[in-house]
Parts: sequence; C-alpha cells; structure tokens
Amino acid sequence: MGNFSVKKRTVEGHAAYHLIDAHRRMDFGVVPDIGNWGYQFKVKGKDVLLRPESLEKYFKDHGLGRGNPLMAPFANRIDGDHYYFDGKKYLLNGELGNFLRDPESGYPIHGLLAYDKRWEVTKAQASDATGAGITSRMEFYKYPDLMAQFPFAHAHEVTYRLKSGKLECSTKITNVGGSKMPVHFGYHPYFIPDGPREEWTLHVAAQSHWIVTPSLIPTGELEPVERYLHGCTGVLTLGRTYIDQGVTDLDRDKDGRAHFWVAGKTQKIEVIMDRQFSTAVLFAPLDMKFVCIEPQTGPTNAFNLKHEGKIQKLNILGPGETFRSSYWIVPTGF
Repeated sequence: MGNFSVKKRTVEGHAAYHLIDAHRRMDFGVVPDIGNWGYQFKVKGKDVLLRPESLEKYFKDHGLGRGNPLMAPFANRIDGDHYYFDGKKYLLNGELGNFLRDPESGYPIHGLLAYDKRWEVTKAQASDATGAGITSRMEFYKYPDLMAQFPFAHAHEVTYRLKSGKLECSTKITNVGGSKMPVHFGYHPYFIPDGPREEWTLHVAAQSHWIVTPSLIPTGELEPVERYLHGCTGVLTLGRTYIDQGVTDLDRDKDGRAHFWVAGKTQKIEVIMDRQFSTAVLFAPLDMKFVCIEPQTGPTNAFNLKHEGKIQKLNILGPGETFRSSYWIVPTGF
C-alpha cells in the first residue's frame, strides 16, 4: 500500500471521504451530502480546522462556523433580496429556504450551496505520484429551487487534493447555458493554531482594505490596509483585536500567488491564493477562538457593486466557458 489513500467512512449516517497522507499523518475529511463540506483537517492528530461538535448539530444550526464551507454562487453578503447582472434585476426568494440570513442585518449571506445535499462524488483516487484526491460535482442547472435564485445554468466542481504537505482546493465552474453568467464564490475556513488567541500572529498579504458600511457591505472605496490594521502586512499580534473585513490588491509571488498566514505557539497555517482570488475576508472574533482567512473571487456584494459602478471588474463566463481557481492550506509545526 502506498503512502496516500482515500478512505470512505460512515460518520453519523453520512458518507465521509478522508484523504490520507500516512507519512505526514495528515487526514482531511469531506462530507459531500452536506455542501461538499471539508469538516475536518488533522495533522498528527491535531486540528488545523475548527471541527463541528457533530454533523447533526452543524446541519441543524445552519450557521457555518466550522470546517471549510463553500460560499457560492455568491460569497458573503448581498445588500438586499435582489442583485443585478447585465442591467437586469434578479430576486431572491426567502421562502425557498436555501440561503442564510445575516442575524443582524437580515441580508442574504454565504450563497446557496453550503448545506446542499445534491453533490455527487465523481472521482476519488490516490497514488504516490498524485497524492490523495476527491472530486465532487454539483449540476446546479438541474434544480429549480437553485435556478430560481440564480438562473444561470452551470456546473460547479470542486477537487480537494492532499500532496506534498499541502491541501489544495480547486474549483471549476462551467457555463452550460446559452447566455453569459457572473461568477462569484469563496471559501470560509476556520483555523485554530495552538496557544492563547491573544498571542496568535497574522500576516496579511494585501495592500488595500475595502471600506464598509455598518452592515459590512463594501462602499467601493479603498484605503491602505495598514490604516485599518496597523502592522498586518508584517507580523501582527492579535491581542484583543476584533477583525471582520475584506482586503484586496494582494501581494503576489512570481507565480501570482498571495501568501497569508496565521501562527500560534508552534503551529503555522498558511493560506495561498492564486490570481483568481482577488479578495480575502479576515474574521477573528473575540468570543470564539479561531481565525478565518477566506479566499473570494471578488469583494462582498460584487454583483450589486458592479451594477452601481463602484467596482470595475466582475468575473463573467460566456456560454461554454470555464472558470478555474485554486488555493492551498499549508500547515507546519504540528
């Protein structure tokens, strides 16, 4: 048997697929029928991601808050029960019950797919050459309740791969319809390095901060990120700092990748984003012990910001076109 494997397990009645790197003692678990949710990531028995108390409680609460959920076909908040694309207004129907609302503003939040049961595993394989990987597919266009909220025919495919001490998350979106469509999604990983939260350090690989309203909706204006969070582009000690904001103009290496990280006493978790992720949302509350570094393909409320002329760029796919992106989680010191 090789070093890498994919093991299918039953967890609380759900099929869970675990990507295993035996040599590094890494174990990443995915539950396809709960939003293709990455529910745990362990290195040498220690958690990289905040795990759920139980799968049943996570699904019942419908509040995200654990693991690595997907936010699609919109990431984070929309400022009302509607959005615009190409000059047309599209309505969100709360009675369909397939999106969450921000508890304070009431705005729709985190997309439609985080708890969807209809993901299908299309490939699960492992080898020493390729690592351990699993691909799941959501054929969005098949389901009227999804198309009623976002009437753009597409297929969403996610591949997780564990290799070389890194967890890669690759996303592929294919426009299978006859008209162009907007693309906006993100991921919401909850990281828990070791040691006291006040002593954790954070590095933000960005130059600009999205100025937001009291409801955390970007105004379209930017300011230097150091003005918002002094010291963050170096090494910022969290202390009692509360963070819930988005950053952009990412600092990139020669391969176009941006390197964020959070570190504890001995453990460090790096989040590396490719060029398709133009915004990262940082979330570090005071009442819970975790830090989120969330890759997004555009700012929060991107559809409406573009319609209002507050941003210039929005990812758009023509008929038959495909959008691809990747980001990596790299834990060290575990």
